[in-house]
Amino acid sequence: MSQVVVVSGGAGGIGGATVARFVAGGARVVFTDWDEARGAEQAGSFADADNAPVFVPADVRDEAACANVVATAVREFGRIDVLVNNAAVRNYQTVVEADMESWRRVLDVNLMGYVNMAKAAIVRMSGAGGGNIVNVASIRSVIAGSKTVQYDTTKAAILGLTRSMARDHAAEGIRVNAVGPGPIFTHFHAGRAAELGQTDDQYRERFGADTLLKRPGTPDEVAAAICFLASDDASFITGTCLFVDGGLTAFAEG
Repeated sequence: MSQVVVVSGGAGGIGGATVARFVAGGARVVFTDWDEARGAEQAGSFADADNAPVFVPADVRDEAACANVVATAVREFGRIDVLVNNAAVRNYQTVVEADMESWRRVLDVNLMGYVNMAKAAIVRMSGAGGGNIVNVASIRSVIAGSKTVQYDTTKAAILGLTRSMARDHAAEGIRVNAVGPGPIFTHFHAGRAAELGQTDDQYRERFGADTLLKRPGTPDEVAAAICFLASDDASFITGTCLFVDGGLTAFAEG
């Protein structure tokens, strides 16, 4: 039986690669994103697939909107087996520079958005024999970045959320894990390269230089780890974080 999967932040980057990988594996996928244009474009790219994903625009800060995304999966496909929490934003500021409005936005999207989606999914999974949740954390959960205090704070909190939910809901047949991407080159970083006056190749070379493998990863490499954690091959894994970082956390110099 194919899995029924919900992905937040699924319009591009790691989320987009995750949607693509699950679809390629035969899953029925519902994904959400705040960017309606990019989400529609992502959904349209699968128009010829028999199991084309369903796009539901939503702001994960809105608890009711998150519940609607999960309800759509249940209405369309009868259940939800997997939730991938991926939606995130970031600012480049120190704790002194960041104002309270920006703190609230980052906390509400990166942390409370995961809570909203998980709450809606767990209620459905619990009543149907279980399921899997994979939270996208980051190496910034354990290694501080420069001027990423808000992002780092939320990603560290996601590890605590992952462990607590794994413990609280194991008896309901629900496994909860996280992935911790390292330097992964996405459309976001292509934008950063342009801002810095660099080509994509120049940015990639610098971006992956600190990893043991001397390159950045790809969104599909993270998606592969997510799909593994959501599969029966990971049936004895819960409450942990799988770092996909080219060995960067092996020597903790971020």
